[in-house]
Amino acid sequence: MWALILFVLVIPWVYFWSVLPFRFLHAFSSLLSKLFYGVFNYRKPLVESNIKKAFPGISKEELLGISTSFYTHFTDLLIEIVKGVTMSNSAFKKRFKVVNFEEVEGVLTSGKSVVLMAAHLNNWEWTSALALYTRHPFYAIYQRLNNAYFDAFMRKNRARTGLHLLPTYLTKTTIEQHQKDKKVALYGFLSDQSPTLKKAKLWTTFFDRYVPAHTGAEELARKHDMAVFYMHLEKVKRSHYKATFSLIAENAAQEEEFEITKTFLRLAEQSVRKQPHNYLWTHRRFKHERANSAG
Repeated sequence: MWALILFVLVIPWVYFWSVLPFRFLHAFSSLLSKLFYGVFNYRKPLVESNIKKAFPGISKEELLGISTSFYTHFTDLLIEIVKGVTMSNSAFKKRFKVVNFEEVEGVLTSGKSVVLMAAHLNNWEWTSALALYTRHPFYAIYQRLNNAYFDAFMRKNRARTGLHLLPTYLTKTTIEQHQKDKKVALYGFLSDQSPTLKKAKLWTTFFDRYVPAHTGAEELARKHDMAVFYMHLEKVKRSHYKATFSLIAENAAQEEEFEITKTFLRLAEQSVRKQPHNYLWTHRRFKHERANSAG
């Protein structure tokens, strides 16, 4: 009951803010970022700790610059998610551009499914726009929301671009069924965050920190011999993004175990270093860090 009440109270406000023009939303975001950083101190110690771990030896001035810019991007991300509720497909394509996506599409057209790996960098939520650029089904793997009403709303809303949201608990069986049916599809995974220790099969370096890594995307790609691409997402200007794609493995089954995941993390780190203020520093990525016994 409370889940429904919350949904009924929140959704009208989501639509209200969503129809406002970007110039107003950006002004509001600028104010909100100052409140998040300077008044609410929203996860500020964690953000600064993560940045210092990723960039050891960073000066106070550099830390301040990345931190404050991060909060501006973070609140922009929030308003962009809300704005996306009513954005048209043409508006998505105007603000989410792709470069060399024909390489991904070419593999799909050849009859091979593709695993697309990406990081929580810039606006990963707008990756739903990729469905507008492909003639093949695009499935984004996601963690189902606790509130069933919000979850159903999100799935229906994202479907406007042609995106299919695939909850994590159904991913393995769904992909196996697609393989049996010879269905060719694109599967998007966000694989840069920290897994729980009991699920960690791989420990490797990320920003020179020895941490556990998610390997689910690689395991599925290797099992079904899919191709694997990395998506580098760049913020061109406020609420405008550009995605570029790099081939990690043409035939995943031929790759050494965990090599795909290690390559992905190297590429993700390179992307973050280019725009460090646009990474999701509010996540406790280094919470399970330990000494590298191999080093």
